[in-house]
Formats: sequence, structure tokens, C-alpha cells
Amino acid sequence: MAARRARSPPAGPLAILVCVSAAEIEIVNPVGPEETGAWVRTMATTFLQDPGSERTVKWIEAVGRLWEPQRAWGARAGGQWVGTLRTESRALTVPEGPHTTAEVRADAVTNVTVAATHRRRGILSRMLGSSLRAAKERGDPLSMLIAAEWSIYGRFGYAPATLSAEYVLRRSRAGSALAGDPSRLRQVDREEFAGVALAVFDAARRDRAGQVDRRGDWWKRVLGLDGYPRPDGLPHNWLIHEGVDGADGLLAWKATNHAGLIPPLDTAEVWSLVAGSDTAYRNLWAYLGGLDLIDEVRLPNRPVDEPVRWLLHDARTLVLTEIVDLLWLRLLDIPAALAARRYATAGEVTLEVHDEAGLASGRFRLRTDGGEASCEPTDRPADLEIAQRRLASIYLGGFRLLELAGAGGVREHTPGALAKVDLMFSTPLAPWNATWF
Repeated sequence: MAARRARSPPAGPLAILVCVSAAEIEIVNPVGPEETGAWVRTMATTFLQDPGSERTVKWIEAVGRLWEPQRAWGARAGGQWVGTLRTESRALTVPEGPHTTAEVRADAVTNVTVAATHRRRGILSRMLGSSLRAAKERGDPLSMLIAAEWSIYGRFGYAPATLSAEYVLRRSRAGSALAGDPSRLRQVDREEFAGVALAVFDAARRDRAGQVDRRGDWWKRVLGLDGYPRPDGLPHNWLIHEGVDGADGLLAWKATNHAGLIPPLDTAEVWSLVAGSDTAYRNLWAYLGGLDLIDEVRLPNRPVDEPVRWLLHDARTLVLTEIVDLLWLRLLDIPAALAARRYATAGEVTLEVHDEAGLASGRFRLRTDGGEASCEPTDRPADLEIAQRRLASIYLGGFRLLELAGAGGVREHTPGALAKVDLMFSTPLAPWNATWF
């Protein structure tokens, strides 16, 4: 996750602040694996963790196994790390059809920190600018991150592209149950859960745009298997839904253990709910709606258009408690990015894209017949001028151009072009990213 700039750990009982000019700050890339420990301890402080804690030791272990020196940046001053940034190669689902998606390669930016002692010295600009140029040279169509603070990343061309919702199912209120067959779920241990998780999630994520892949060691790392340290706070209930052709659903949850002999009863916190079919989705929710000794089921990071509300006897028992932006995008190769997805209507439009950093500026002709799309540089007059950030926000269908146009960054030259582009980029389901990175 990309983070805000934060405090540096004190050097000892009394921290001594020393002024260092920008010229004395070294931006390092690649960062060798021997530096992982010191680099992660600096990063941990930004995330408000104790750099000497057991949790940080686990973090160092896990990050060390993922370490790619060429994709790691750091800022060093006086022999100490004062800034960190790392990227990963990931796959992102993009709109293709009503219930299908395609994939595009994305540069995932994470672990971004700048120590409070070295703020406003251009460290973030130098690290992130270097990583974006590297991503463009690799041919990545776009870059993405999860922003801990809204105000930082817009100046680097990133913009919010998906929303995340949090819900509470009020089981203490009549009407929270729904029809389904919980007996199709099977309780398993963590190892068996991990054995099917990759395939089930990879199939299920194709239903929506905005989903980041979990290939490689993702599941082993988050579950603490195959030599990875076990993370704190994992659930203790692991369930697999058995479909006609095998596993097609996953559920992991834990109780807060506050239940007593009198109300209120306990709360179930859902760590993961993955459904690869409508039947699996209904049965997973039927299981949650039938748990004993539970008054509430809390579900963080779910889609804003969660379908279960239409299955409940009383949809008001599902309470929306939070909506927040989650995945932020930054387009790097306009032709590659726009040709990778499909559009709601057939049409042709010429876009003049403005990018303050110059990485994605140009005039492009987008043509689509609904089933295929092409995007190429052109000298034709522009139908619509659009800031790269506005294009990034509508790219997955998470925001509508008509909604954003009032804030600027859009200028119509051909009458009707704004409404046309707004409709082309719309999607039947809201994009959603279930995966932190």
C-alpha cells in the first residue's frame, strides 16, 4: 500500500534532528537484498509500527521473499534510509462483457514512505518519478496503488478508480436470513483452504473489472504457509463451497469473542468471501445468516453494489457503514490501455489527453464496435479534451465522466462527445478490488 509520509524512528533515547539538503539525499535503485531489514524497519515506522517488534521481524521475512532489487527504490541520507518505494508486476481485470473481463498488465506501487525528518525535499517525486519511467519503459499500460492519503498522489497523475464498501448484517433484526443450502459448505483447515484458494479466486475475480490477481505466493504469504511467517489476526474458521464441478466458493471468518449469556451476542468478522457462481454466493450468505450466537456480521471491503441485498427478506438488515476510494490508477500507455478493454456502445471518438508529466499526453482515436476496440495516435481534430487523471477515473467504469466534468479537466469540442464517452466507458457492475498490495 502507498502510504503517507510519517515519523522517523528516533536514533536513541534523545533524537537529534540534523538538517540535510536535497543534494545530500541519495536515491537508490536497485536496492540490494542485504538492505531489506533496514529498509523495512524504516517503512514500518510510517505504518505506525514498532520497528523492533516481532511483527516487523515477520514483515522483513515476508518482504525479503518477494524482493526484486530492480523494483525497489530508497532514499538515503547520512547512511540511513529515509524513504522507501517498491513495485510489483500484477494483472488487473478490465471490462469485456456484462459478466466477463479481460486482463491488462499493471505496475503495482506499494510500501511508499518518506520520513518526517526529510519531507518537502523532493524524495517522493524522485522515487515515484523514477519508478513511473521504469514502468513505461517496460511497456506497462498503467500503474496502480492504494493511497493511504487522498492528497498526495494526484500530483503524480493517479486518480481513484474503484470504491470499496463496508457492511454490517444485523442478524438481531428479523429478515436477515435468506434461502440457501449451507450444507454445501465444508469446514477445512488453513492448508486445505490454501490448496484451492488460488483457482477459486482467479475464476471468481473475472466477474468484475478492477480485481487485482493473487498469483504466485500471495496466498501462502497472507496465510503464513510454506515458510512464510504467520500473520497476526488470521481467522480461525475456513470453509470451502463445493459446487457441481468442485470448489467454487471460499469463506473465512472469526468471532470477536464478546458473547455472553445475555444480549448483545457476538460479532462475526469476515476475512474473505469469494463466490465463483450464483449458487455459491447464495449459500455462503445463507451460512452467515444462520450462525448461532451472532448478532452482527461485519464485512469490510465489499462492492458498493453488493447483490445480497436483493436476496434478503429485509434488505435493511444489511447496513452500509462506509464507502471509500480504494484502487487508484495512472495511465502510462493510452493506446494499449484503451484497446485492452471493451465498451458499452459502439462508436468512435478522438481524445486529446493532457498529462502534466508528459508520460501519456497525445491525441488518440478510439474506435469500438462493442466486441473489439482499437486506439491509435491521430492528427484528427479532437472531439474531447480530457486530463489523464479524469480518463484514469473512468477507465474501469467506477466513475462517470458527467459526474467528473464539473470539477474541470474535460472540454467538449464536438457536441455530444462528452455524453458519448460517458456512456462508452460505463459498466453494468461497479468495479471492485478485493486485494490489498
